[in-house]
Amino acid sequence: MDDDERPRSHSGNRAVRIAIIGSRGIPARWGGYETITEELATRLAARGHEVSVYCRSAYSDERRLPEYQGVKLVYTPYVRGKLLETPSHELASAFHSLFRPYDILFVLGCRTSWCYLPHRALRKTIVFQTDGLDWERRKWGLLARSYLKFTYWMAVQLASDLVSDSRAVAVHFSRAYGRRPDYLTYGANVIHAPAMAILREYSLDPGQYFLVVCRLEPENNTDLVIRAFEQVRTDRKLAIVGGVNYRSKYVQHLRRTRDPRVMFLGPVYAPGHLDALYYYSFAYIHGHEVGGTNPALLRAMGAGCCVLALDVPFNAEVIADAGIKWGKSAGHLAAQMEHVLRHPELTAHYRDLAVKRVRSAYDWDLIVDEHERYFARHGGDPSEQTTRVAGSA
Repeated sequence: MDDDERPRSHSGNRAVRIAIIGSRGIPARWGGYETITEELATRLAARGHEVSVYCRSAYSDERRLPEYQGVKLVYTPYVRGKLLETPSHELASAFHSLFRPYDILFVLGCRTSWCYLPHRALRKTIVFQTDGLDWERRKWGLLARSYLKFTYWMAVQLASDLVSDSRAVAVHFSRAYGRRPDYLTYGANVIHAPAMAILREYSLDPGQYFLVVCRLEPENNTDLVIRAFEQVRTDRKLAIVGGVNYRSKYVQHLRRTRDPRVMFLGPVYAPGHLDALYYYSFAYIHGHEVGGTNPALLRAMGAGCCVLALDVPFNAEVIADAGIKWGKSAGHLAAQMEHVLRHPELTAHYRDLAVKRVRSAYDWDLIVDEHERYFARHGGDPSEQTTRVAGSA
């Protein structure tokens, strides 16, 4: 089809054919990355763009839907397991996408950037989302870290462009590789009073628990959070949502806590349940130390949580003044938890600030506007390219 005959998006630009590769797929049933993918893909499709998401069948709808809310779902094979699952799925997805007329490949992460050598040779447009500082995750050994550093270097060489969900990550990436990604972040929805009855399924009461939501991996510091909570004198509970999809000595270690107030809820997928757990928590504790703008943190803020976040540049950038920061020690976190327990009026203050922060900086409509303009420029819309050149003159 000639470009002049291509459909137009609702914004009036030429509809862009976008492939999103690197998540486990949609409908979102696993983690924050999948939730972000669902929000972005379905909203772009609703605006008239042709969006395809590459999926792993075990993490998506068991019916293997061909389409979801206007988004085409593409299922490619993979090998189950901690080390091979992501690269095997992305290799199969990259191979499949090589023979499709996409305007742009939006690749989430750089772990298997070498898969896109043929795409670059064929002058296809590849945009890598840099996904934080993956090689710094403590779960990786020396060999894996060396491999990840290589794949990020390869992404810099192959990419038509790079984007980062965090300005702090963009700066770090620029220093490490000499190429600064564009800033293109995620959004969050403001949550309004979910059904309180959901809490009964988890033996929780409104305002009577601290909440943690994360994959149970070392760099998210759930062990430190538990040690801190064990020092705090309170009748409130610590509810931990999340898990991992492989056998983990780290998770076994976490579960050895003798504190009866600590509750492991496992992954929570039921519609509305996670929103309720966020919304009715006394405070949300965010211990992620690697990565950029974290979907779980944004979701907590959209739910109006009082946020206690580990003080690293990525988290500080997101919360600004809309949360409480803590240094990486159990003692400091325990002190901050005790502070909000002694001054419960602070929770209302930070709840209000969190929602205002989401509405001003992470509103999904504004975020999708930015993605749409970006994809129009890099996906080959002549009017957007002309605008970009004129604006930079």
